[in-house]
Amino acid sequence: MPALAIPVDESDPTTNEARQALSDALDKKKEAPRELDISDEKVQLPELAIRDLPRCPRCKHGLLRPGVVWFGEFLPSDVLAEIENWMRASNKIDLIMVIGTSAKVYPAAGYVDSARAKGARVAVINMDPGDTPAGGMRSGDWFFQGDAGEIMPEILKSVIGEIPDPAEKL
Repeated sequence: MPALAIPVDESDPTTNEARQALSDALDKKKEAPRELDISDEKVQLPELAIRDLPRCPRCKHGLLRPGVVWFGEFLPSDVLAEIENWMRASNKIDLIMVIGTSAKVYPAAGYVDSARAKGARVAVINMDPGDTPAGGMRSGDWFFQGDAGEIMPEILKSVIGEIPDPAEKL
């Protein structure tokens, strides 16, 4: 989805020129331009129009959104209930993975301590080494610094196998 691509400069990524530049780089198998650090609040991100957002591939009408909870949103109540029930019913928990979040916002932040109380070790996968669970890191915990999209396939390779590089399909 070009409109949601990480920008390489502060120009509008939805323009035909920006789309063509990215397409040309991919076609020529050149190294793509360096992406901006979108976690830096000083980086100006372009405004997006609703027409540039991804739509349902079947009906072409409804907007798609990623399966994430944005800051300020609540987790769905049925998801919270399912997690609470599972945590309560589990006698022992081996591992809790904290992926791409600071784990400092409740109720999710409390899951780390609840899992630890049942024996869990903690694995944190995050870009920022300062983003660790509210209860901090303990002996035996792991911190993997970097992009979860790159680190998770490596961590899980023995379980899920090799994941093909989507760029190779272009």
